[in-house]
Amino acid sequence: MKSLILAIQFLTRVPININIETKENSFADSVLWFPAVGLIIGAFNALVYLLMAKMLDGVLPIVIAVLANVCITGALHLDGLADTCDGIFSARKKERMLEIMKDSRIGTNGAIAVVFDILIRIAILLSISSDRVIWLIFAAPIASRALIPLLMKLSVYARAEGGMGGLFLGKQSWSRTLIAFAAGMMIVWLTLNALGLAAFAGAMLAILIYRSYVYSKIQGMTGDTIGAGNEIAEIVFLLAAAIIWRQLI
Repeated sequence: MKSLILAIQFLTRVPININIETKENSFADSVLWFPAVGLIIGAFNALVYLLMAKMLDGVLPIVIAVLANVCITGALHLDGLADTCDGIFSARKKERMLEIMKDSRIGTNGAIAVVFDILIRIAILLSISSDRVIWLIFAAPIASRALIPLLMKLSVYARAEGGMGGLFLGKQSWSRTLIAFAAGMMIVWLTLNALGLAAFAGAMLAILIYRSYVYSKIQGMTGDTIGAGNEIAEIVFLLAAAIIWRQLI
């Protein structure tokens, strides 16, 4: 239960005012609960969409649901995406890229990434029928939180000094990683059946390609690149599901 609370506190802004005594591997052990936290996020986003859809027409329910996702996560992963794009696309050497990622200020590449992240999410969800969109809003955070532990387990820390990524990278066990992966995939399957599994597979492929690209730049991962990976996993999951649904119509 302590690991679950720690995962909720780390990945969301859900107000749980409980002080958890942490050890060296406490955060790494909490990856077991990442899909459960994804379920909480997805349920919150879906509930917000459902309530807004009963009161509003057009694009607003989807826009507010996307905003709800930003609010409940505290823009944690969006911040990682912005920092990653500022660093990776700076065309500098590894050390300078890592310095740019640590800078709290957002640059042009980061701003563009955040804008397109939100726009693409809204555009994808608008392309899906209203009776189906709520299930994607619910399932996408679960899929991404099942894949991120795998990305972390397959990676090493790119920095020599400590940082947020150092809480996880190189410390989590394969057993907890695989349980999280399997649990998230199972929930996605129960929610969206075979389509969900196909979209999950597409997101996993995207994550592996992303890992390879980041490694070519900084020879490892950081907390920021992991956060960016979460955004990529969610968007590709949504996109893959939307494409498959369109082919089935």
